[in-house]
Amino acid sequence: MGAGKRAIRIAFGKNHPIHRGNQNAQAIVELALILPILLVLIVGALEFGRLWSTKVILTNAAREGAYYYATHSAPSNCSGTASSSVIASQNEAKNSGLTLNSGDVSVAGSSCIPGSTVKVTTTTTVNNLLILGFVGNVFRITNSISSMTLTSSVEMMVQ
Repeated sequence: MGAGKRAIRIAFGKNHPIHRGNQNAQAIVELALILPILLVLIVGALEFGRLWSTKVILTNAAREGAYYYATHSAPSNCSGTASSSVIASQNEAKNSGLTLNSGDVSVAGSSCIPGSTVKVTTTTTVNNLLILGFVGNVFRITNSISSMTLTSSVEMMVQ
């Protein structure tokens, strides 16, 4: 074969046979190996985002309850201020899409004397966790494979 014909064969790829069928099978095998890992990462990121959002809502609700108590407290109606503070926390959480029961919000240090502190704690349980619940159960972070309890506290000084 002449040098010119050989150069043409190499230039157009006729010197090495191409097996397209094997490359397609290889791509499918690679996808089958990588897809479960990608799905675990995506679902884990979504669950982590849901937990983070819930934690932010809890913190805002506790902050709103403590702020209400700190600014609306009166020595003559101290217990009423505590219950109104719980309602303020529940309303803040409800406006953000999270329902808190009265037992999920607690007010500690409920002295209506200016300069004293009040601490509002909010708690909720996030259910139906797949990936993070499983990882938490494997590493003994939580006791349940499908739920996680989140708590947030805010302390403010009574005005």
